Amino acid sequence: MSSPKIVVHWLDDSRAQRILWLLEELELPYEVKIYKRTSEKLAPPELKAIHPLGKSPVVTIEEEGKPKVTLAESGAITEVLLERYGGGKLFVPPTADLQKRADFLYWLHFAEGSAMLPLMLTIIFAQVVKQVPFFLRFIINQVSAGVHQIFIQPRMKQNFALINSTLEGKDFLVGDELTGADAMVFFVAEGLVASKGLDKWPNVAAWYKRMQARPAFQRAEAKGGKNDLSVFLK
Repeated sequence: MSSPKIVVHWLDDSRAQRILWLLEELELPYEVKIYKRTSEKLAPPELKAIHPLGKSPVVTIEEEGKPKVTLAESGAITEVLLERYGGGKLFVPPTADLQKRADFLYWLHFAEGSAMLPLMLTIIFAQVVKQVPFFLRFIINQVSAGVHQIFIQPRMKQNFALINSTLEGKDFLVGDELTGADAMVFFVAEGLVASKGLDKWPNVAAWYKRMQARPAFQRAEAKGGKNDLSVFLK
């Protein structure tokens, strides 16, 4: 089968960077179309021409003699790329190995499930506080502080304690090789970097640096860019 034509619709400071990294690890040819956020830190309206929700990443895939497929959601994109084009270049635990397969799927979905809600709430509250009228900021700040203390911080701590303990004595989240789970969870760790909390979790910090040092990761950054989630917290 000839190589598919893959186009990644890439948005700065977004989950799209993990898809470029994955494609580089798989050594698949692809094209990047770059979109820039608006002054309000939102995705530009042009992305809605690619997918109705107007979010990124969105990937289009064209195989010879077949209609173009448009795929959104980074977890779904990751699964499709690994299943269809992995070719043994990136470890996917076989279904026969129940424990490793379960761990792989858990971490793959953890990144956009348990781990994402507190991260997104942190970003949302930071943006809301900036945009409300001045006379409401004190009240919103108080509400934000309460939500952080009662809900966000305990869950962030739980999540990173789990990642940190999982990486004890290990280079990767699942087994002894890089998997799509590492690429998915990396974005969550970027949120920790933005809030200057990475050093609290030594195993996560060491894993983060190992991922950054991978040649495929560096090639992906050269083609897309470096994520800086701190822009949402300022």
